[in-house]
Amino acid sequence: MKKLDEIILKHALINAVTHEGIADEKAVIKKLLNELPELKNDIRNPEKRKIIFQRVNEIVTMVNSKNIKEQESMLYEKFGIRVEDILEEKAKKTRVGLPPLPGADEIKKVITRFAPAPSGALHIGQLIRAAFISYFYARMYNGKFILRIEDTDPRRIKKVYYNWIMEDLRKVGIEWDELVYESDHFEQYYEYTRKLFENGKAYVCTCTPEEFKKYKELQKPCPHRNKMDDVSYWEQMLAGRFREGEAVVRLKTDMGHKNPALRDPPLLRIIDTIPHPRTGYQYKVYPLYNYACALEDHMSGVTHVIRGKEHETNEAIQKEIYAAFGWSPPITIQYGMLKLPELKIHKRHIRAALREGRITGWDDITLPTVRALLRRGIHPEAFKKLAMHVGLTKSDAIISMETLYAFNRQILSPIARRLSFVEDPYTVIIKGIPDERIEVKMPWIPGREDAGHRIYLLNPEFKDSTRELHIHVSASDLKLLEKAMRNNDPIRLKDLMNITINSISHDKKLVIAEFHSYQLIPDINKIHWVPSGDLAIHARVLMPDGSIKSGLVEMLAQTLEEGEYVQLERFGFGRIDKNQGELIVFAYAHP
Repeated sequence: MKKLDEIILKHALINAVTHEGIADEKAVIKKLLNELPELKNDIRNPEKRKIIFQRVNEIVTMVNSKNIKEQESMLYEKFGIRVEDILEEKAKKTRVGLPPLPGADEIKKVITRFAPAPSGALHIGQLIRAAFISYFYARMYNGKFILRIEDTDPRRIKKVYYNWIMEDLRKVGIEWDELVYESDHFEQYYEYTRKLFENGKAYVCTCTPEEFKKYKELQKPCPHRNKMDDVSYWEQMLAGRFREGEAVVRLKTDMGHKNPALRDPPLLRIIDTIPHPRTGYQYKVYPLYNYACALEDHMSGVTHVIRGKEHETNEAIQKEIYAAFGWSPPITIQYGMLKLPELKIHKRHIRAALREGRITGWDDITLPTVRALLRRGIHPEAFKKLAMHVGLTKSDAIISMETLYAFNRQILSPIARRLSFVEDPYTVIIKGIPDERIEVKMPWIPGREDAGHRIYLLNPEFKDSTRELHIHVSASDLKLLEKAMRNNDPIRLKDLMNITINSISHDKKLVIAEFHSYQLIPDINKIHWVPSGDLAIHARVLMPDGSIKSGLVEMLAQTLEEGEYVQLERFGFGRIDKNQGELIVFAYAHP
């Protein structure tokens, strides 16, 4: 029974940490039977089946009562399994299992594209699938990957965002083979539109949106459909005969189509009140999204469009445009929506928050933008691993940020420099120090001799016939100190010494302790610490919820460069956001 419980516990923990902390009984039973096939005979017996299923239920319920960090710790402590290893193995299977592109072997060259609008900084949701999956497939087939800037709505776009898109993609390791600006192609759009008029496939419509909606609902053509379909009306539109909001170009389709969105969809409209960041007031007739998208895909020879299933209506409109020109559309591969419950903020909310001064910028660490997550200390490779992990499925996927954090921990553990940071510090006076000077040598990165060490020379003061050493500890460790004091147990200051606690004064934020020993004692509780005096520097940690943690960090933190990855001992991973010498500011990534 003990062996059975251990196997159930192992699979319950694995299932929980890979499914946002909630294990599924059926999945655990399936894994249990795979590992112990002899149980298949037992579960045919009603009594034995009841006992087995009851144990699974009890253990799964116990596992699900814990938070995901507790589950990860239990999995490692009991079975030596790290969640990072599970996710990496899963990512490998996904990498191998990316489904082949339909028709890829029948064409000369696979061409994919990522087409963001410069309306803000890139969001993690855009990056993980729309950008990475298109990029992966282009590289998988030795094809071409196009970065296309969709900048045909001057009311939504800003010049600075153009460069940000390219900066963010390069930082996460995405390089493009061709860069396309849609705003370079207005003349081509106009020529194609002329052909539609010449072929009787388009017309100028001066209905108000409300008027056209009524015609669409009645499935009847508007009065302009067969009166303003001559190319002369198109030329009047280009010449400025109409003002913004007075006219649009519509594609002639089937006004009786069962999908209302496909009933004479608009192709171009007039915007003459706002200058374009790249072309100023040179052009006044701008293509709408679906028209520009269809024309650009055709002009660039895009063979495969990889897009979210929420674009089904757009895809249908674009196919109507392709049909009007007699072209064959590219192959479309749809994926489900990627939902990150912890990140619900949208670009429109970010723009509003910027205008109102509630955030500092698009890289504010409270945001889900790529540049904000990079600033926090999410390694570029972690985004790539998450994209591989998510893969390409038609069903919607709910991904916890914990999955991204697990990949990031795996990457940062061997490279992040360790530092001791104490929040809301208490001073500890340790009496009875036997040595006049103590040399403390701590690795910058455990297990990596090449990374060097942090070395501090501590000089105890001689006071009241005893040597005493002053250090600082975090207020968050007071419960451990109080418990050690009640039980008269020693507690270890990591990499320094063991001490016993005599008294704690919360008013003075002072702890009086006694030297116990230097040697490491098995199973002793450990806490981190920071030297006192000039060996401590003021520090702040910017947290993803917008709060700021204040405290002290060890002095050698000031030798690190801004942007370096760090792990604050027993606190979490992050980056050095600002090194001001007298003040170090960290951006927090995750535990």
